[in-house]
Amino acid sequence: MAFGFLKTRFILYFMLLVALGVFLFNSLLTRQSAIMYRYFIEKPSAYNLERAERLSTSIYNSFKKEVLIPSIENIEAFIKKYNDIPFLSVNFIYSDASGNMKSVVGDVKDIDILNAEYVYQIRSGTENIGTLLVYDINKEYKKGLGEYDHILNVTRVSFSFLLIFLLSIFIYREYSVSMEHRKRIAEYQAVHDGLTGMYTNKYFKEHLAQEMKKSRRSGLPLCLLMCDVDHFKRFNDTYGHLAGDVVLQHVARIIAENVRESDIVARYGGEEFAVILLDTGAKKGHDAAKRTTPPFTEESLMIAQRIKKKIETARVRLDSDTEVGVTMSVGLSFYTDETEHTQSSLVHEADQALYQSKNNGRNRITVSYPGKDETVEYV
Repeated sequence: MAFGFLKTRFILYFMLLVALGVFLFNSLLTRQSAIMYRYFIEKPSAYNLERAERLSTSIYNSFKKEVLIPSIENIEAFIKKYNDIPFLSVNFIYSDASGNMKSVVGDVKDIDILNAEYVYQIRSGTENIGTLLVYDINKEYKKGLGEYDHILNVTRVSFSFLLIFLLSIFIYREYSVSMEHRKRIAEYQAVHDGLTGMYTNKYFKEHLAQEMKKSRRSGLPLCLLMCDVDHFKRFNDTYGHLAGDVVLQHVARIIAENVRESDIVARYGGEEFAVILLDTGAKKGHDAAKRTTPPFTEESLMIAQRIKKKIETARVRLDSDTEVGVTMSVGLSFYTDETEHTQSSLVHEADQALYQSKNNGRNRITVSYPGKDETVEYV
């Protein structure tokens, strides 16, 4: 499925983020809205139009009585005083010397001037000095409420888009991690045997060719071990193929635990394993005349003997009542800068040594020496 990566935990993350966002933002916005209604709508709605008209007329009469000298300073003092009256607001507009319209309340816009409920022309003698404006506060608050509701809706929509954006980033990240994980699994499965976890035959052949080239350049010998579980067909016939799988896993684990980290272990096919032992050079400080094996054989033979010993002494538990023992036959071949081995011939020599171990009684190691038509067997 296209959205198969959205597993249960991703859906839970999505639901959690949505619930948290809705709770936080709607709680805050609802609280703000409640405050708006309580202090700016419910209380102002208690007054009526008649009272507003009486108050506005009273303000106009007070202006004529208190502002005897209509200077800007006196008008500003009056406006400031009467702007404290509940439900009403007062302003005064006039023309300056250049003919521009001015307002005593400096932050009032032209549209606000036009929205005044009560308008009184103020004269000084025969001269028109300006206009007294009285506003119906309740209507202004209703207008403000509409704007406030608009902001609330914009906030909610903006938050929704923000939430979707953040969730998209999160989901994309999870998708990328999932795809990277799948890629790594696919890469691993492409070169590893599904049963034993060892490298595949294809990987073994590709890297054997590469390591032979490295060995020729470095001058350090390379050893190939071909290992085969003894009497494996008879074991399968006796205990079943599932038990045979358990044995193969058991043997693969022992081989992997007893080689060096740089060595390459592969399942060659069926019950047969191949091991590439790298840089198996001579040990320094040994007297070559006293050697019973060529110098490049010692470390490889020691590893092969350790694997063989571990396998023959270990027990494989098939179920709660059944434990069995298995053995392994091994064949060794070597590649050095003095030999003319090809990849096929190196594998063939190791196979021939393995078959000799099988024919000579199994559970033994046979070494094929490079450049010589001879083998040596080690029990």
